[in-house]
Amino acid sequence: YKKSKWMKFKEQTTLFFSNLKRFFAKIMLKIHEKGSQKLTIMVVPHNEKKIFNIQISNYILFFATVILTVTVVTSVITISSNQQNAKKLVSLSDENQSQILVIEGFKNSIQSLNNKFSKFKADVNQIFRAAGGESDIYQFNEIKIGSEYTNDTLPQEALSLEKLAMELELTKMKIGEMLMFKAQMGTLLSEIPSLYPLAARARITSPYGPRIDPVYRWKSSFHAGIDLAVDPGTPVFAAADGVIDTAGYHGGYGLLVKIKHKYGFETKYGHMLKLGEQITVGAQVKQGQIIGYVGSSGKATGPHLHYEVLIGGKTVNPEPFICMRPGN
Repeated sequence: YKKSKWMKFKEQTTLFFSNLKRFFAKIMLKIHEKGSQKLTIMVVPHNEKKIFNIQISNYILFFATVILTVTVVTSVITISSNQQNAKKLVSLSDENQSQILVIEGFKNSIQSLNNKFSKFKADVNQIFRAAGGESDIYQFNEIKIGSEYTNDTLPQEALSLEKLAMELELTKMKIGEMLMFKAQMGTLLSEIPSLYPLAARARITSPYGPRIDPVYRWKSSFHAGIDLAVDPGTPVFAAADGVIDTAGYHGGYGLLVKIKHKYGFETKYGHMLKLGEQITVGAQVKQGQIIGYVGSSGKATGPHLHYEVLIGGKTVNPEPFICMRPGN
C-alpha cells in the first residue's frame, strides 16, 4: 500500500534525529577519549634519589586553562576599569576645585554687594530721618525662606541674598512712598504761595512789620508785606494756582493783582507797571504764570514789587513762603 505523506514525514524526522544523536554520541566519545588521556610531568631532583611523577588528565588541564584565561581577562578588565575610574576621579577633582573657585567668587561678589548696599541703606535711613520718618526702616526679626531649607541648614550666603532681596523690596516700597509724597507735596506747593514772585532775584528794601512810612516819614506804619526792589519791567509771577480776585488800580497799591488760592490763602502784587495778558477778574491762573510787570504805580518811591501773603484774610510774613521751593 502507499504510505501517507504524514507517515513519510514522521519516518524522515525520526531518521534525522537518530542520525543527529549518533553524531553527537561520536563527538562525546572522542571528547571523552581525549579528556581521559593523561599528561605525565616528571620532577627529577638534583640528587636523583627519587623521581616524582605527576599525571594530569586533559580534563583538568582544559578546565585549568579556562579558569586561567577567565582570571586573566577579568584582571585585565578590572585594571582597565580602575584606570578609567582613576582618570574620572582626577577629572572630578579638577572640576570640584574649579567649582570651589567659582563659589568663592560668588561669595566675594555677595560680600561686596552686601557692603555697598549697607552704605546705600545708611543713606536711605538718613533721608527718611530727615523727612521725619522711621529711624531704621530695615528691621527684621527673622528671614523666612520659602523652601525646604531652614535658617539652620541654608548657607550663610543664601541667607545674605534672601535678606538683600527683602531689603531691596522694602527700599522699593519706601521709595515709592517717598515719590508719592513728593508728588503730593508738588501738588500742595503748586496750590499754596511757594514760588518766588519775580523772574529775577530782588533786594528786600522793606520787610514785613512796623516801619517808618517811606513817603510820610514823620509817622510810623505797619507794612503788611515785603518790598522787592528790581528793575522796572521785570515779569511778576503768580505764586500759586488760583483765581484773580482783583486786577486794576487800588489806592496806594497802584496797579494791583489779588489772587485767591486754596486753603484760605491769598496773595497781593502791588505797584505794577502793567498787567499780563488775559489777567482779568475771575480768570484762572497757574503757578508761574506772568500776571504783570514791576513798576512804581501808586504810593511808591521807586520801582519795586509790593508782595503780600494772607491766610484767612489776615496778613502773614511772606518771607518764609518765597523760600519754600528749591531754587527760590
